[in-house]
Amino acid sequence: MHTIQSKPFRPLRNRRVILEESTKLSNIQNKRILVLLDEQNLSIAAKKLGFRLQYDLLSEKLKKTTKRVRLHIFIASESLNAKYKKRFETIGYTTHVKIIRDIPINGGRFRSDSNIDNLFTFWAGIFSKRNSYDVLIMASGDFGLSGELARAFRQQKTGKPVQIMTLSLPGSTAQDLDARINPDITANLEIGLDVLQPQSSLKSKLSGGHHGDASRFTIRIF
Repeated sequence: MHTIQSKPFRPLRNRRVILEESTKLSNIQNKRILVLLDEQNLSIAAKKLGFRLQYDLLSEKLKKTTKRVRLHIFIASESLNAKYKKRFETIGYTTHVKIIRDIPINGGRFRSDSNIDNLFTFWAGIFSKRNSYDVLIMASGDFGLSGELARAFRQQKTGKPVQIMTLSLPGSTAQDLDARINPDITANLEIGLDVLQPQSSLKSKLSGGHHGDASRFTIRIF
């Protein structure tokens, strides 16, 4: 089985996060790949770093790895006909929508329920019964989602071993997902500058990169 060298693990609580190019995927070229993306987790993690994730470029990057890749993205929206659903499908994702709803709480107040974890888990359970992929990539740095599902996949998957990887923003991966200590995870892939767009406040800083190197940038998290 090919393995991928995980990048140095950098928890979000560290105040300095180094952004570089995305992890190279050469070792999983020509394999059958299934990618499950938690849009909420990825977008929020990118925003905390001052960036927007360019999902079209991420799709292109993954598709260049192999022609046998399936991209499933899970989003929260106020309706099934949301503009995001159409947008993601146009750039190559199969879209699963969690309808946002208000849940009553004490005192006559409401809270918004937009968590996609149950929807993500439901479809992951369906995919676990299939033998149509060699590599499973869970694009979320949340251990409660990716870690528990990785363990379940390991227990349920029979036959040829499947590589299970995480894909997340630098600094946003839960400690327990570190592939060096978690036997259920093959590698931690990181999303980098090649698929990120800086928010306006960072554009001038990024123009020259970090110490003149446009492929590396250090951000402070407060």
